[in-house]
Amino acid sequence: MALSVDKEIDWLTSTILPEILKNGRLVENYSEAQLASFKVGDIEITVIGPEEAFMLTQCYRATIQFEYAGEQYQRKMVVKKTPEIPAEAYNDAQFENLFHNEICFYTDILPIIRKLSDYKFTAPTYYYGEIKADSAVIILGDFASDGWSVTKARYGLSLDHVRIAVKYLGRFHGFGYALKHNQPQRFKELSGCFRESRFANDTISPEWDLISKVGLQRAAQSTHTYHPEVDKEFVKKFQQLVYSSVGYGRQRVAPREPLSTLCHGDYLRNNVAYKYDTDSSGTPLDIMMFDYQTMRLSSPMIDLSVFLANSVLADVRYSNFDTIFDDYCEALFESYTKQSNEQLPAFLNRETLLQEYIRFLPYSLGISASFLPWLVAPPQLTSAEMFTQEKAEVEIVEASLTQGGEIVDREIAHQMKEMFELSQLHNVQIDEDIDNSEWITSVNFGDNNSLKLGHCE
Repeated sequence: MALSVDKEIDWLTSTILPEILKNGRLVENYSEAQLASFKVGDIEITVIGPEEAFMLTQCYRATIQFEYAGEQYQRKMVVKKTPEIPAEAYNDAQFENLFHNEICFYTDILPIIRKLSDYKFTAPTYYYGEIKADSAVIILGDFASDGWSVTKARYGLSLDHVRIAVKYLGRFHGFGYALKHNQPQRFKELSGCFRESRFANDTISPEWDLISKVGLQRAAQSTHTYHPEVDKEFVKKFQQLVYSSVGYGRQRVAPREPLSTLCHGDYLRNNVAYKYDTDSSGTPLDIMMFDYQTMRLSSPMIDLSVFLANSVLADVRYSNFDTIFDDYCEALFESYTKQSNEQLPAFLNRETLLQEYIRFLPYSLGISASFLPWLVAPPQLTSAEMFTQEKAEVEIVEASLTQGGEIVDREIAHQMKEMFELSQLHNVQIDEDIDNSEWITSVNFGDNNSLKLGHCE
């Protein structure tokens, strides 16, 4: 269902903007005595479509003119809403938990991080959030009006973009560790507010489950084609490990001490914005992240591994891995020592973090095998259409095996090669700490070691 601009303007004018005014976030000098002076003027809405970013929500920019206490104002906002979909699809997507996490971040966690960073941690302005039984909304400031922008490249970021991104990520994780050290009880309270946003349900929708499993088949087939030197038993172990996305995901992201900290949970190009040099060189100078719906207490490597798997291609990631990983570690270590006024604890060292990174590579490859095709060749669908469009299984399988073409095939094959090499070099078993006995017997392999799916053969 297409967004009704007139309906949104009426909703903003009559319901939402008065609420934002009353909560003190619309103007700095709000007084109830001046409430009657508030008058909403023109509102211009621009829908954010799939050509800009992959989204499961409906998003639009709103430029709002209003009058208050005799003064004229303009505010530029981004409105993010759940699409109008059946209740079952709403629950399958776990929208209630996703929006809960984001509101929790902006209202409870962000003020503390800003204080820790001497107010140098940049994030969008929070105006409003609301969660109902079958819908949710969050309204933020439009950071584009302040010179921030999402990269035009949906994947395959340059080394300059990557280095800034991982340094920022390291500093963010350092804030979490410092808070955990300095205020353990407060850290426990804040991290305890998160709700499971990906693996709360025992099952996922049949279509998403099929896409995920076909992605594993594609990863295996591509590896056999482009990197036959990767041991076949290793590829088989990977498939057996992540075959149940829920069963594996729950175990992998579960917080384990002492490495657990505040994590974004979905750190990739879609959810970061850059500021660029004004000389038109395209040189990124700064970065911030947004879309905190998947915030969780977990290993910091959930963020680094997902970013490097889904936003960076092998020609940058593989060739510059030591530089990239060192950038991340140095930023994390500096951030922790500065905020905590303590020396690094024994567990925060490069080798421990690298071993943890390797443990998370099956998780990040499982995501990129099914999500990277959508980034390389995004379907031109609205969020509502993605949830309601019906496809035959044969169509889903064909698209999942071919979408994005050779770019995807070569990339996920190379990620398998990198995981194999790092696992051997650092003696890390990719199935360490994971019990897949509940689903391993459901996985069948053919002679070529590719995954056979009983319902899509």
